[in-house]
Amino acid sequence: MTITDPLDEAVALHDRALSAMALHRFPETVQLCRAALAAFEAHCGPGHPDLANVLTLLATAEDELGRHTAAEEHHRRAVGVMEALPHGDGDLLRLLVAARVGLAGTLRRQARYTEAEPLLLGALHAAQASQAYDDVALASIHNELGVLYKFAGRLADAERHYQQVEAALTARHGADHPALAGLCHNLAGLEHSRGRPAEAESHARRSLRLHRRAYPADHPAVVADAAHLGVILHAAGKPAEAEPLLRDAVGYFTDRYGPEHYDVVVNQHNLAAVLAAQGRVDEAGALYRQALTGKRATLGPDHPELAFTLNNLAVLVADAGDLRHATELATEALRILTAAVDAEHPARRAAETNLASLRPAGRG
Repeated sequence: MTITDPLDEAVALHDRALSAMALHRFPETVQLCRAALAAFEAHCGPGHPDLANVLTLLATAEDELGRHTAAEEHHRRAVGVMEALPHGDGDLLRLLVAARVGLAGTLRRQARYTEAEPLLLGALHAAQASQAYDDVALASIHNELGVLYKFAGRLADAERHYQQVEAALTARHGADHPALAGLCHNLAGLEHSRGRPAEAESHARRSLRLHRRAYPADHPAVVADAAHLGVILHAAGKPAEAEPLLRDAVGYFTDRYGPEHYDVVVNQHNLAAVLAAQGRVDEAGALYRQALTGKRATLGPDHPELAFTLNNLAVLVADAGDLRHATELATEALRILTAAVDAEHPARRAAETNLASLRPAGRG
């Protein structure tokens, strides 16, 4: 009769969860992490670093499923476990940094940028002071800071951190390695935010090419890159090329994750923008409203990405002649953005301009 060591079983469950996460099988990751967590708690107690390791993975999977409240709870518990331990300069420090970076990520997804920033900066400073981190390991933290600053509208700060990532990854892998695909995706988003569609398209095509080299055509990273390229092609005035990429993404992510997942509602919004630009107002309006419903369910009522859809729908409604409703939508969009981002954020400035254009006519 074979007797399985409980700790070996817990480690095996965690390893299986890591494999599921790598394949973007998030529900399976959550299930395996919960089983591993229960096993570690039973045999190691509530303050063991292995718990923090599993909690961080569990929280990351919950984030990917849009369950940010649960993710935050797990991340905070992981941080608490690691902060109670003497972390030194080795594996325990790595677990502490990973826990803090993970917590910052879920706060950023909830648009709590001012809470996320000090966590990331603290993690970066701790890692830089350690012998346990080389430039490539530091690059992952720089990347998280770049993403944070891009969403917060601090585009120059985002670029500075992305440059650190590019230098480290290029030195390690060369300029044409799939390891740079995620960075290229982020650089495309940065240039898109700056209103530079040609530069954005170059980065987006490079990201898609590198991800296609690493993954099969139906991998989520490839589909997400193709959809991102669609957004940029729309900005570059190429809606006929953009539309099928975005339609494919909406269908793919709906089938994979369900109709209210973040990747679904964001691509519904982007597809609606393409249809609106082609004058297909009824289709665009229906998609914007679907995106609003999904964003409210996934992100809550005060997330900046909800404001993006409200603002775009306001423009569509105004063009159809309903200035009162358009003003209501634009007012709500600006309220959300005023509370969430700085005055210089491009989306907030666009919302202010849009509302100013509506109000005089709405009073008449």
